Amino acid sequence: MFSKESKTIQRSVSFSNMALSSCLILPGDTTVISSSWDNHIYFYSVAFGRQQDILMGHDDAVSKICWHDGRLYSASWDSTVKVWQCVPGETLSNKKHHFELLAELEHDVSVNTIDLNAANTTLASGTKEGTISVWDVATATVLHQLPCHSGTVFDAAFSPDSRHLLSAGQDCCFKVIDVQTGMLISSVMADEPQRCFKWDGNTILSGSQSGELLIWDLLGGKVIERIKGHTGAVMSMWMNEQCSSVITGGEDKQIMFWKLQY
Repeated sequence: MFSKESKTIQRSVSFSNMALSSCLILPGDTTVISSSWDNHIYFYSVAFGRQQDILMGHDDAVSKICWHDGRLYSASWDSTVKVWQCVPGETLSNKKHHFELLAELEHDVSVNTIDLNAANTTLASGTKEGTISVWDVATATVLHQLPCHSGTVFDAAFSPDSRHLLSAGQDCCFKVIDVQTGMLISSVMADEPQRCFKWDGNTILSGSQSGELLIWDLLGGKVIERIKGHTGAVMSMWMNEQCSSVITGGEDKQIMFWKLQY
């Protein structure tokens, strides 16, 4: 855990001897959830400074996790996305979380990334073979399935109005899908793979394989600005709701804080 103000590490904990793939802080800032390539999902109590729980819910690496309203969504290389109902440990006498599997979204191949729309009614998943699937969360049924990329889908995210879905792949392409019709409506080629991104429906901020941050005009299909960043691939990115502050994590083992001015 890193302090932005003092620019120092406040706390460090080791969950696994394998890579952690995804991390999020629950509302209230008291619990951190991390997924790992060791097939497990770890719950860490900030207040008590210790690991609180382990969810052993997959048969292969957990690649991405999302959280909304007491539900955990986990994607895995075991070709599934699972939806869990989580009752926090603080409300139970044994202090342990209780996990109930609500749904299992089955894929043909490993799932590398997922995202939920703003209303949390629709889920998008991207696989290692380049397929994008759009799911109805309530019924756990697939609405659309498109072979979008040649190679792994690195990242996928809904637009703020949930009408469009943007994906970035190993094939150096951005693809835009109309969520209602499932039609591919736009494709933009980059000069190298973009590993992660944030977007507002028009402008994209992406982290590249080489470590640069790129700002894109999606409609024009071109790069507006290139920003020198990491010395290795940009592996993760966070942006605040105002789109003014960004945090990136890279293969160079660096965490960088950015203020956007555009």
